[in-house]
Amino acid sequence: MSDKPNEPIDLAAHRERRARLEQQRLRQRAAAQAARDAAPSPEPGPGPGEVPCARCGEPIFGHVRQCPHCGVHFSSGGAEAFAPKQGLSRRTKCIVALVAVALLLAGLSDDIARWW
Repeated sequence: MSDKPNEPIDLAAHRERRARLEQQRLRQRAAAQAARDAAPSPEPGPGPGEVPCARCGEPIFGHVRQCPHCGVHFSSGGAEAFAPKQGLSRRTKCIVALVAVALLLAGLSDDIARWW
């Protein structure tokens, strides 16, 4: 680039710079893709009907009474009863919703009183 404000742009030099930048971007994308392909895949989680063992964390079938990996015994109900639960229970969701509504009404109480 020149220091003169009204000097015309050298289009050939501009095109060369853009071509070099595009080649550099393509090389970076190819290197990133190669790195992603070379990265090991994450450990698979428990499959269908499997739960993680409460002691060792290895995937085991939910109906077994003893872990084949660490030997821990499960009481009645098998390993499914000791598996970690996913998400919030319905009761917890209701409590959170009620608290949110109560806070909302408490915040609006002055506005409602003035409106009436």
